[in-house]
Amino acid sequence: MAYQYDYFFSYKRDPQSDLWHRTVREKLDFLLRMELGRPTLSAFLDTEEIAAGLNVREKLAESAKKSRCAICIWSPLYFQSKWCVSEWKTFHERERGWNCNVVVPASYHDGKNFPADAKSKQFMDFSEYTSIMDGFWGTVRAVNFEPILKKFAKDAAIIIRGAPAYDDSFPVTEVDDSELQPPPDIGRPANG
Repeated sequence: MAYQYDYFFSYKRDPQSDLWHRTVREKLDFLLRMELGRPTLSAFLDTEEIAAGLNVREKLAESAKKSRCAICIWSPLYFQSKWCVSEWKTFHERERGWNCNVVVPASYHDGKNFPADAKSKQFMDFSEYTSIMDGFWGTVRAVNFEPILKKFAKDAAIIIRGAPAYDDSFPVTEVDDSELQPPPDIGRPANG
């Protein structure tokens, strides 16, 4: 067996942010090809790789196992999703068991509500450059985001190059609800 994917793109799907995530993945793919000096890369993106009729749980588990690393775009809602946390923990367990780095994280939103394990890992802050507006990619903010994406791609290329040799015993983790980050308590509204 061997790796099938250079990276697994892990993010919390939402109709409001899906375009932004998809565009970031496309731009990262280009920048990674430049960093790695390769004309093509193989990336797992759930909306592209899971065909009708496939078992989603099995395909996600198999694809995570066969990916060199995970590029994770973290948000508070990411850590409340069983799918997302299971993806992240799968790679986190590989890091622990194989003494390597295979998680390349960035934040879609500030990291104040991230779990301690995530906060302990250095992540790139994309929050100043996230947008739910369709026209974002034609703005000055998007242009200012490019150097940050380039730096992130350099970091990800180092992780991809340094991934351990494929091992069929890489763990696949499926978390239970107790491992999810609870929504923060926002308190009671004041009586007015």
